Amino acid sequence: MLSAEVVLRIVFFSTTLKNVKCVVNGEFDPMENTPPQNECRVFLVQPKGARREALALAGVIALIVLLMGIRFTQMNSSTSGVQLRPYQIKNLHLKSQAPTLYRSLLGVVADVLTLREENGSWPGIDTLQEEVLPPFANIFLPVDLRGFVWKRYQSDGWVDYYGINVGAAAAKQQGGDPLENSFILRIIDLQSEQHPHPHLGKDNNTLMRFTAQIWVNPQTVDYPGEDLAERGWKWIVAENSMAGNTEMELSEEPGQ
Repeated sequence: MLSAEVVLRIVFFSTTLKNVKCVVNGEFDPMENTPPQNECRVFLVQPKGARREALALAGVIALIVLLMGIRFTQMNSSTSGVQLRPYQIKNLHLKSQAPTLYRSLLGVVADVLTLREENGSWPGIDTLQEEVLPPFANIFLPVDLRGFVWKRYQSDGWVDYYGINVGAAAAKQQGGDPLENSFILRIIDLQSEQHPHPHLGKDNNTLMRFTAQIWVNPQTVDYPGEDLAERGWKWIVAENSMAGNTEMELSEEPGQ
C-alpha cells in the first residue's frame, strides 16, 4: 500500500493581503483510484506596522480638526465684540462695481491730505483731476463708472466729496449695468471744534488728526448735508476696522 501525504502552501500577495493555505491530506490508493481530499483555508494577514500607521493617520486628522476648531473660535471671539451700527454696512456687502469705486475713494485720501497740507485748503475737484487721481479723473475707471460727477462741500472741520452717476439713466437705456449709488468721501479734522459725527477716533485727538470715511446711498440722491446717518446713508466699514486700537474707537457724539 503506497501512502503519501502532500502539503502545498501557496501564498498570494495582493492589496488585500490575503494568505491562502491549501492542504492536501489523505492516502492515495491506486486500486480504488480514490483522490485525496482537498482542504483550503483563507486567512487575512495584516502587516506588522499597519495598525501603527492607521493610528498615526487618525491622530494627524484629529490634530488638524482640533487646530481648525481653535482657529475658528479665535476668529469668532475677535470679531464678536464689534457690532455694526444701524447706519453701517460692511464693504463685503457692496455689489456690482461699488467695490471698485469704494477702493478708489480709499486710495485717494492720502493724496487729498497731502494737497491740503501743501495749499492750506481742501483741494477742489479740478485740482484732483489735474493730479489724475481716480475716481475724480475717470480715465482709469471702468466704462460704467465714468459717468460719475463729483462736487466738493467743505467746512472748517471737514470736507465732503459727493458723487453721483449722471449717466446712469442713459447707460441703462442702452442695456448697460450702471452703478446708481451715491457716494460721499468725508474727511474730518478731529482737532477742529465743529465737525460731524459719528467717526472713528476721539475728538481733539493728539495722536491722529484726520479720519476718513466713505458713505453710500443705494439711490441717486441730492447732497444731504452734514447729517448722513439720519438721511438713510450707510457708512462703509472694512472688516475689523473698529477693533483693537483704542485710538480708533467709535465717537458718535461731540466731545467723545
